Amino acid sequence: MHKFLLLLCAILSSTYLFANDFSRNVTFISDNGGVLSLKATASSPDKKLAVKMAIKSAFDTYLFGGIEGVNNGEPILDESQRTENKDYFTRLYDNDRYTVFLKDYSEIMKPKKNSFGVYETTIMVGIYHKSLIRDLKNSKVIKPEPVKVKKEVRKVMPTIMVVPYKTEYQTYKYVLENDYDKRIAVAKVQEEFDNKGINTVDFEAKYNAIARASQMDANASTSFDDQVIRNSGADVYVTVDIKKSLGYSSPSVSLSIKAIHNATGTALASETSKVTGYANSEFDNLCAVAIQRVSDSFLTEVCNELNKIPEQGHTATIYVSIDGDSYKTLDDEVGDSGYGISDYIRKWIKTYAENGVYHMQGKTANSIIFDNIQIPIKDEDGMSQDAADFAARLRMYLRKKGINASDRIDGLSIYITISD
Repeated sequence: MHKFLLLLCAILSSTYLFANDFSRNVTFISDNGGVLSLKATASSPDKKLAVKMAIKSAFDTYLFGGIEGVNNGEPILDESQRTENKDYFTRLYDNDRYTVFLKDYSEIMKPKKNSFGVYETTIMVGIYHKSLIRDLKNSKVIKPEPVKVKKEVRKVMPTIMVVPYKTEYQTYKYVLENDYDKRIAVAKVQEEFDNKGINTVDFEAKYNAIARASQMDANASTSFDDQVIRNSGADVYVTVDIKKSLGYSSPSVSLSIKAIHNATGTALASETSKVTGYANSEFDNLCAVAIQRVSDSFLTEVCNELNKIPEQGHTATIYVSIDGDSYKTLDDEVGDSGYGISDYIRKWIKTYAENGVYHMQGKTANSIIFDNIQIPIKDEDGMSQDAADFAARLRMYLRKKGINASDRIDGLSIYITISD
């Protein structure tokens, strides 16, 4: 009776196995390029079907069972994917589509009855597994993973020039010659940035070098001061202001610093640090302590803001005017379109500004001012773009329309002049 029950269980088990409960007696042999070699043992009550069951078992174990030595022992699919894609696996097994991915097979042990009366066989089988995976993906059995775009974070290490704060009507020459406290404060701030590994431009040395090269009178106006900032080679300039109270018992200093992006004039960060010392505390030591307290947070904010610029683009201003000797006006129509010169300019800016962001401050027959235009950091060809590139493209567009134009760039201010 016991043997009868065992035989019945084996027959029932084999029948269920034949109904796609495949054998998991599969062993990895080798992976030679696109061919996966496996050894598989399976059984069937029908001698003619035993080898086919062994081949199918090799496929199914690779896909759903997992094989030690293949894919870290993990299956390629889970059972939910079998359920969700019944048509695919019906074609694969019942309609023998698996033969498309079968390189070859050979019998190690020909089918013979085992002790339970079912036919058992062992085979070596070669599977084009890469082609099978590709077919699973094409058939959407394996869903494509969402593309994870790794956002590259630019590590900004700006070059900084530390300059003394001055009022609108002062010049740097005046401050350098008459405000010793600011000179000391500038020196201590620059020293702290140097100690943090920041590349710095020495303001006083750069100022004197540009004055000698340009042979300009440094007493002259703030236009020379602006030239020093623009031509400094610094990404950022930091203005330093200092106020002191050097009473005997509790001397103190209040240090204010502000970072400005040289190319755009955008304020990046600001900090104020007040330090109270002890009797006989030296002014320069108090300055050093004041900047040390805020330098880390200040420089972090500067770098964070600089990182945003590639995402947002640059904010520029465009001034369009008619040359004094020209007979044209911005209202003159060009060609047969009915558009005037100003219409063409506005449409082009609307098309090529970042996300179409721009603001037209005003327009007359002889001039237009666009006071806020977002210039993309790359043009439509993927090339880096600055204000000069943007202006050149606008100028060439106008010339194609038969409108002669020239351009001049001053930082992020673009001057377009229309002539005959």
